[in-house]
Amino acid sequence: MTEVVVYGTAAADVVLRVPSLPRPGDHIAAEPLGWRLGGSSANIACGLAAAGHVVQLVGPVGTDALAESVVAELTRLRVRTDRLIRIDVPSPRALILLDPDGERTILVIDHRAETGAFPIDDPPSVDSADCIYVESYERFSSIVADRSPDALVVAAPPSGGSRSWPADLVVGSERQYPEEWLASPFERALPLAGPRLRWVIVTRGRRGADAYGRDGSWHVDARPARQVDATGAGDAFAAGLIAGLLAGLEIEEALDLAAAQGAAAVEALQSVPPDWLAGVELR
Repeated sequence: MTEVVVYGTAAADVVLRVPSLPRPGDHIAAEPLGWRLGGSSANIACGLAAAGHVVQLVGPVGTDALAESVVAELTRLRVRTDRLIRIDVPSPRALILLDPDGERTILVIDHRAETGAFPIDDPPSVDSADCIYVESYERFSSIVADRSPDALVVAAPPSGGSRSWPADLVVGSERQYPEEWLASPFERALPLAGPRLRWVIVTRGRRGADAYGRDGSWHVDARPARQVDATGAGDAFAAGLIAGLLAGLEIEEALDLAAAQGAAAVEALQSVPPDWLAGVELR
């Protein structure tokens, strides 16, 4: 069974359905839809667990009652939580405004659990991992990549000013990349990611996604979908891509799988990827 370690943060998403996204001075009646598990890293962890991988989430979690609910939900979704790091801050929360077209606006309520606990210079070691996903090397030391030289190392795009960002695969939306990278993503990422870099993936919403490598690029169109909730679609895409590569697929096949998972995600009223990857044969 493939072992995946996700270094990142879990959050609670509080969801409100609104007739339209607010403008200055608006007074809008909202329908509360409750809270649900969220956070990009947690979403990816849940998607990979749904694909049948053994997934460990390593990162900070609060000490409040909401943290207990977050951990319980991760456990229910088959993500291992025994190496979460307890910190004495409120659990991170996000307010999600969801309009009739399924588009969302995300308001982050409390950043302290994301900023105050980092960097973690010596995170718990999981040397047996076949794959690691790193939310940010500003939050986790690059030692996590050094400890896993044979693993598939996947990272979110670097922020501006980063000097080292080791990864085999960098995955994120075009909004996450520094603007000056978008003309030549692979060449820009290579000095930071190092010689292990294989692909840089840029997702573009309804315009599909592109993979950039040493020998060229691949494009995949977005799959037609009836959008209900766009929250977490990019995370679902990333989980599908990683699952495909871990299953031994070539990049073009993995992109197709990722696009299919992204489409399935927007059709579900939830943040975490839907449980549909069971048909992928894992190695």
